[in-house]
Amino acid sequence: MRNCLILFLLTFLQLSNGRAQDSVAYTKDFRLYEGLYLGYQDFRYNWPIPKEKINTKIDKDQLDFYSKLVEEELIEYIDRDGSVSKVQSERVWGYCQNNIIFINQDKNFYRIPVFGAISNFIGTAEVINYSPGYDPFMNAPINSTSAKTREIRQYLFDFYSGEVVPFSIEKIEELLKRDEAIYKEYMALSKKKKKESVTKYIRMYNEKHLVYFPKG
Repeated sequence: MRNCLILFLLTFLQLSNGRAQDSVAYTKDFRLYEGLYLGYQDFRYNWPIPKEKINTKIDKDQLDFYSKLVEEELIEYIDRDGSVSKVQSERVWGYCQNNIIFINQDKNFYRIPVFGAISNFIGTAEVINYSPGYDPFMNAPINSTSAKTREIRQYLFDFYSGEVVPFSIEKIEELLKRDEAIYKEYMALSKKKKKESVTKYIRMYNEKHLVYFPKG
């Protein structure tokens, strides 16, 4: 039994040391590489396509270079194997500029204001509103008409799964469940208090559960 316990402790220490050596915790001093994330894995491993590898007529020295770039229908870039590739802008996962992450949601790119294991950001969603028509001659309604508009929406981004979902208290509870103490404290609140304290508990969770990016 004693030998098994020693073996377990040695294995745990090796795994912990391995993570410490191979990855770096995201803190206010950590710098993400700037560029386009073609997919979630590019973001997860801090491996974007840098602007030097992007073929475009847009001035790369402009402060709004990336926001203009993703407005293009196609983006041409030099792949890691040296070949030239193209991708539709709407299929790009996101980009990083000045250590700020912008994520693609519903073909629009939104800034993540405070990044962590659980991130909360504001975006918009396309909705269709229907309004009934009216025939003044028949004095009766006719077929309804539709109009597309965009409404402000709140979203949650889970760093370790890459999942982006509409904000809801139910989803917050599901994410916080990964930390028993924080989850228990949050669940003891009233429904009103849960809504009022969401930001506080996301911050508590993120401070306790730092995210890690590979070194190099």
